[in-house]
Amino acid sequence: MKLQSIQVLRGLAALLVVFYHMRALELRAILENGGDETAILGGLISNGYAGVDLFFVISGFIMVYVTWQIPRRNRSSSAFLFSRFTRIYPVWWVFASLAAIYSLAVYGASALNADNVHPIWGAEPLVGYLFRSFALWPQSEYPILNVGWTLIHEVYFYIIFALIMLLPRQIWLAMFTLWTILIVTASVAGINMPIATTISSLITHPMTMEFIIGGGVGIAVMSGVYWRPGMVTLFATIAFCIALCMQGAESEFLLGWGRVFWFGLPSALLIYGLANIEIEQRLSWAFPALLGGTVIIAIFQLYGLTDESDHSLRITATIVAVITGVIIRSATLWIGCVIGISKPGILLKLQPYLSAMWRALARIGDWSYSLYLCHLIVLFGLKIGFDFLVQLLG
Repeated sequence: MKLQSIQVLRGLAALLVVFYHMRALELRAILENGGDETAILGGLISNGYAGVDLFFVISGFIMVYVTWQIPRRNRSSSAFLFSRFTRIYPVWWVFASLAAIYSLAVYGASALNADNVHPIWGAEPLVGYLFRSFALWPQSEYPILNVGWTLIHEVYFYIIFALIMLLPRQIWLAMFTLWTILIVTASVAGINMPIATTISSLITHPMTMEFIIGGGVGIAVMSGVYWRPGMVTLFATIAFCIALCMQGAESEFLLGWGRVFWFGLPSALLIYGLANIEIEQRLSWAFPALLGGTVIIAIFQLYGLTDESDHSLRITATIVAVITGVIIRSATLWIGCVIGISKPGILLKLQPYLSAMWRALARIGDWSYSLYLCHLIVLFGLKIGFDFLVQLLG
């Protein structure tokens, strides 16, 4: 059973990353033109990288969800790896090739500065850099298409989970626990690094915890652990919005364990709640959650905050936005209950329209991987086009 609610979350994650990079290009354009105005895409969009955290938790959940009923044998594990690799690599190679062609055309293979550092692949030899980029292998520089750094983590997740698949399902949770102990121990020992540039730093990276948490949620859902998923969905929506609103300037902690606590945990609760209410065919809970979250985001964005905004102002904006969102959500729940009791026919008539809206949101999730890979190329193409028009008309 394909869960549309998880596809909706995939779409949300992809859009967060897209808007985050749009904001980065907007800030770059302002800087290049000597401006000092505030970016239009401010507010919580500055934390749009949280879409990656949501992706990682979803990834852990989905791997458990789709393999839970598969018999335990070597062929199953191999088939899993084959299906994952054939899904991720061909599309990656297409967009990585486009990025490589663009980089070589614009910068050339020998565009080095005084320290023999290239603007794209740094001090890495070109052939080795491209090989590791296309293979999604850790290295000191970002892959040729920089969003590929997240895929390096994904490939690592696939390989380890394929090994876990060889074991009885009864001990999967124990294996996830041992994996957690490894990462926490490495963190306490100071072994892990902010960016996974080597195999050891990839193995011990804190963001792996998001995959593990997602896998834990998958085990809970598939084991029949069911505790007030509707209320969990409402709470998780607010928690995720608060995390997006409250975070200001990026720090080393925020980009490591901070991401796990602020974004990974609310993502896990959101996935648990939505998956269970869809399995139980109670997706009506998703509508007030979606509406309340949208109101929180809209109110917070109206404040026009930046990364440098005072923390007290950020807290005030978050409180106002959350209170407003909770009021709207509560009113929606109350109205829904009243209509459901007195005139249930109205809700039955609305159901096809709400289902169509949900399917449309899920369709964005179906496109999320391609959208994630192509959006930087499209955005840079648009920027080049606009720059050309400005010069032509100027």
